[in-house]
Amino acid sequence: MYDLDEEQQLEIIKAWLVRHGKWVVFGILAVLIGIFSFLGYRHYALQQAEKASTLYDGLLKMGKGEDIKKIRLAASSIVETYPGTPYAGRAALIVAERDFEEGDGNDARLQLQWVLDHSKEAPVRDIARLRLARVLYDEKKYQEAIGTLDGQHSEAFDGLYSDLKGDIFAEQGKRDQARSAYLVALNKIQSGSPYRSVIGIKLDAAGGAK
Repeated sequence: MYDLDEEQQLEIIKAWLVRHGKWVVFGILAVLIGIFSFLGYRHYALQQAEKASTLYDGLLKMGKGEDIKKIRLAASSIVETYPGTPYAGRAALIVAERDFEEGDGNDARLQLQWVLDHSKEAPVRDIARLRLARVLYDEKKYQEAIGTLDGQHSEAFDGLYSDLKGDIFAEQGKRDQARSAYLVALNKIQSGSPYRSVIGIKLDAAGGAK
């Protein structure tokens, strides 16, 4: 037997369920649908990544002597079919590098810009930004190159970015700015890196550490 207070509480609960019970059910169903949708998407994403990985392995096996058209075709299969996977950005970087070697700066810029616009990996975007600046530098678009290097990037890339800035300023005859950029690069590059000696040579050519 329940006392009167308990019976009243039960009546209140029954009345609430009669009025709101269907919304509780709908809420539970919505949560369940969300869970299953997430699990389904995760399974789908893993399948996509595995397929993209297989194609990317094939792209990596293509040597330097491989025809650029074949490389572009292999990379486009990844970029266009699996753009949401990490392999798409890496594939675009490979094509951009070959484009640059072949003297096709226009396509290299398009590939690198795609990486900047779509890659979710900060280090991959940082590499793309650095390479894009190099392409612009090679095309003597100095202001665009500097503007690209001024874009947001990880601190780990500060040394490489500053080094390229130094090269651009030196090419323009701006020795003071080049020297400042090389000094920053020298301070940012790890002490054990052999590349520090290269920066040191360029710094000396720009006037040395005054």
